[in-house]
Amino acid sequence: MAGITVTPNYRYLAQTYQGVPIRQAQLVIAGLVAGAANAVPHGLPSTPIGVSYSPGAFGLWGQTQPPDKTNLYITVGSGGATAGTAYVEY
Repeated sequence: MAGITVTPNYRYLAQTYQGVPIRQAQLVIAGLVAGAANAVPHGLPSTPIGVSYSPGAFGLWGQTQPPDKTNLYITVGSGGATAGTAYVEY
């Protein structure tokens, strides 16, 4: 999807899980296609271990499949929000 844009805001925490630092990012996403599955390039250095989504005003977001080392997978329902935010731990 050439029209998808992702603007990251990185946050580093002192918290660790079994000695591994937990990092967080807020990804502001725009340009999703409503009524379709969207592969959203997250640009993170590793596969996300947790993601929560905050779609725009019309909502209707779902996760198509778990994220991988390259993308988040967001399905937008018909008439749903084409922009919003993903909060990611990685």
